[in-house]
Amino acid sequence: MPLRHRRRLFAGTALTIAALLSSFATVPAAAAEPDPVSAGLIARYALDETSGRTAANTAPGSTIGAGVVEGTPQWDAVSGGFVFSGGQNGGGNAIRLPNDINRGLTSISVDFDVWIAPEQANYYMIYAIGNRAQSGAGERYLFGSGDSFHTVITPGGSSQEINIQPPGNPTLARGVWKHMTYTQTGTTGILYEDGVERTRNTAVTTTPNDLGSTVFNYLGRSVYAWDPSFHGKLRDFRIYNRALTAAEVGTLSTDVLAEATALDAAAIDLGDLSAVTQPLALPNRGANATTITWTTSNAAVVTAAGQVTRGAEGTAPATATLTATVVRGGQTTQRAFSVTVSPRDDAADARSAVQAISIPRLDDIRENITLPTRSAAATVSWTSSSPAVIAVDGVVTRPANGADAASVTLTATARVGTATATREFSAIVVPAPAADETRAYLFPYFTGEASPEDEKVRYALSNGNNALDWVTINDDKPVLQSELGEKGLRDPFVMRSHEGDRFYMLATDLNAYRTGLDGSQIFGSRYIEVWESTDLVTWSEQRHVLVSDAEAGNTWAPEAYYDDKRGEYVVYWASNLYPSGSADVPRDPGSNYNRMMYATTRDFVTFSKPQVWIDDQQPGAGNGTIDSTVMAENGWLYRFTVTEGSNIPRVDRTKNLTSTITPSTNPWKGARGSEWEPRQSGVGYGQTYTGTSGRSIFFDEGEGTSLFRPNKGDVNGDGGVYAFIDQAPYYGGDGYVPFKASSLEAGDWKIAQNRNLPRSARHGTVLPITISEYEAILARYQPDRLISADDVTAAVLPGTVPVLPATVAAVQGRGTASERDLGPTAVTWETVDPASLVAGKTVTVRGTLAGHGFVEARIDVADVAVTVATRCVAKKVVLVAQVRNGESVPATARITTPFGTRTIEVAPGAGSSVAFTTRSGSIAAGDVGVEVSPAGGATATGKVGFAAATC
Repeated sequence: MPLRHRRRLFAGTALTIAALLSSFATVPAAAAEPDPVSAGLIARYALDETSGRTAANTAPGSTIGAGVVEGTPQWDAVSGGFVFSGGQNGGGNAIRLPNDINRGLTSISVDFDVWIAPEQANYYMIYAIGNRAQSGAGERYLFGSGDSFHTVITPGGSSQEINIQPPGNPTLARGVWKHMTYTQTGTTGILYEDGVERTRNTAVTTTPNDLGSTVFNYLGRSVYAWDPSFHGKLRDFRIYNRALTAAEVGTLSTDVLAEATALDAAAIDLGDLSAVTQPLALPNRGANATTITWTTSNAAVVTAAGQVTRGAEGTAPATATLTATVVRGGQTTQRAFSVTVSPRDDAADARSAVQAISIPRLDDIRENITLPTRSAAATVSWTSSSPAVIAVDGVVTRPANGADAASVTLTATARVGTATATREFSAIVVPAPAADETRAYLFPYFTGEASPEDEKVRYALSNGNNALDWVTINDDKPVLQSELGEKGLRDPFVMRSHEGDRFYMLATDLNAYRTGLDGSQIFGSRYIEVWESTDLVTWSEQRHVLVSDAEAGNTWAPEAYYDDKRGEYVVYWASNLYPSGSADVPRDPGSNYNRMMYATTRDFVTFSKPQVWIDDQQPGAGNGTIDSTVMAENGWLYRFTVTEGSNIPRVDRTKNLTSTITPSTNPWKGARGSEWEPRQSGVGYGQTYTGTSGRSIFFDEGEGTSLFRPNKGDVNGDGGVYAFIDQAPYYGGDGYVPFKASSLEAGDWKIAQNRNLPRSARHGTVLPITISEYEAILARYQPDRLISADDVTAAVLPGTVPVLPATVAAVQGRGTASERDLGPTAVTWETVDPASLVAGKTVTVRGTLAGHGFVEARIDVADVAVTVATRCVAKKVVLVAQVRNGESVPATARITTPFGTRTIEVAPGAGSSVAFTTRSGSIAAGDVGVEVSPAGGATATGKVGFAAATC
């Protein structure tokens, strides 16, 4: 590719490109040329200095002065330009330009190269020519920004802004050099990206000269005091006193585009091409926003799509040349790759395929697993040393609770042609967990997009067993953040696994603080973020999982539900789907809309291909459906989904979770063919409540529904079902609003007015948890709040309800600097069902301390049966107490009656009796007190009644 020196390339960049191109293209020598677009140039800040605080204006004959660095100077000698550090509220470094740089300009062009840091916070100005009022608000200004990609001019304040912005509010790509140009003459303002017109506004009635005197002119700083500063790089910043032509803009963009294509061509890495046996992954996009296409010299060996055809076994290797054409704008770089394709070797391929198989968590299997049936070119079959534990289709049956873990050997056989290879996998299947009822709640959520800390996961815990009373923990700081993708987390969904002893967290990969929400449905993330845990405290490494196809513009609010019929999880999310997956094809979110999508998985590692779940276009431009969540009731699966036309949940139900709704089968529009049955629209609409801000709020919009059933013993009652719905600030609310209904079928939703929810909680999940989980979370994240007390023990006879202590000695924050002895603390014990006190069993009873702490009572029920009968001896009533000892040790029984007390010894597995003479011919009904002390065990107490008798 001939690289003409049209504008001044920065020294480091020019040398780098020349070195790269010399390895795969001829670069003819070029004499230095004069600036090709110099007419009307009144200011040129090349920003190619290497030190100092001055940015020289090198425009020939210009009387406009130099720029002055405020803050720490940072010059980039490699790629050229000035490095802006960014900062909140106008902090960080910047370059101040001379005052009145706009004076006399009835026409203007602003042209520059820009590299926006991925960490850039919104909303910011790359450059600003204008003024700042004493209030900190901007006034009379012209600026350009990349989020959204636009230019603004105003003769006054924000209410008079004239916007030059492409449709769909796209953003300028981050982490890559881009060329941005704005031209204005007459009433026409045109915005260019990389030399190509993106939009124009023919009603621009304010000229730069109309701004009057401007004394707040900056590169890298906004005219608004509260805006973040620019974070990134600028180079070759130019101002003209005329509107550049489209051809001139194209010329000025050449260097950026040539640099990008050269860098991306050099960065292509196809691996070792000397003995290819598998299809080649040929990239179609480069890191510098380039498009890459491929051609081949011999499609019979390797196609332009990377498919290879191997010769028969024993034949010679075949060769072909693949050529990559890397394009951005009007610039192109080509690079050739010589490929040698090895002939078939089925035995080697089978060995390679079986070695490539990976099964997650083999040493800790708790659920069904995925056993792949294909690996590379091989088909794979499986055998199991214990099919009753792990079947060949991956279905897992765990050992019973208390049993030993099961060791299973899985054998994979990979077959290519007639050749096979085997490999053994040693698996450990852990026993099923003990059943434990939930007695508290966890609420993971995020808080918005106003700061870098908002799009991280925070925890709130219920105050004891109370779904309507919450407290934030970890001192209201995040407990989990993203290190991958967009590095922002929204919509955290946490679920307990089907087996009960693993948790999965899914979250949206979106950082609206940095990029805003406008562009996130165009070329937003196609990934979901996944973690797993066994205790809700220690989480696995983050998994950045691609689930959406290239046609998707976003992947929002992922959730999952375990489908018993399929034996796997159905994961669902919202995606705006476009006609093309190519990043070079413009997208208009106003003409497309969100569909609910789904895929299936057993392990949240391997996912099926995404399918459309709900395709229901709503009234209004770009409106579809988002934020589905599912709950079962009486054999039905109920689904809450937000319709974007009204921004409020609706409810439908089915008995087939993966049944779809299409435009032709939409039951909400009277069509037939779908297995979903409409139930309710506008959940909660029209009710009012007092928000966390104290104001009265009308509920008419909400999203991010979290469904859950109250725990047994919840202080608000343990019947019905809750729906927490997020009425976000952009819907006029303060956050989550709790609704309760008697059942999903009834749908009689009413706002729970008496509540205390975490302030600013946005789109999260309410998860019922056990006491041990609750205490583990507090111990890790807020130990100063944890109330602890020694467990209470008691021993009783079968069917005898113990008298538990009304108070226990409790401590708050044990082991912390704020440890506090609470002294005797009142306990509210759960009611004990006498029928649960079965001989030989241990029953746990929970008590609540100080409203949000817990204590447990362990009740050991003795395996001793005592009966009392009456008989007549010489016309006198005699009481006879029969004691049968089912324990494995001797027991001492002390029997206390109105007629005396006797103690007897009872051998293990034997019975004994004792008689009491009443000396009366008749007695009234009464009780016999019993104390039984098994050898080495606690004394069990109880009472046994006897009937009235007459002799």
